[in-house]
Amino acid sequence: MQSKKKASAPSYQLDGAHFNRIGNDAVTIIPSERKRPTAHEQLEADRFRVGFMVGFLAAALIFLAVLWLWVIPAMDGAVATAQAAYQTSAGVLNA
Repeated sequence: MQSKKKASAPSYQLDGAHFNRIGNDAVTIIPSERKRPTAHEQLEADRFRVGFMVGFLAAALIFLAVLWLWVIPAMDGAVATAQAAYQTSAGVLNA
């Protein structure tokens, strides 16, 4: 359905379509093409990965050292104390 009208005449039907089109246009932004990283960028990325892995390994070793040197001996002492308390309370109950 085509209607002939003056260019300055308002078109109320097209206003709604125009607003919807603006919303749809924002979604259809085409991303730029991905460029290959330069040798310097690749070197920095590799250094970052190595640094991350070294840091993670150091943190894991520190965690294991704390666990081995402090937590496990403390738990062994707590278990021995609990067993001794159980033995004395079991002796009282059996007597």
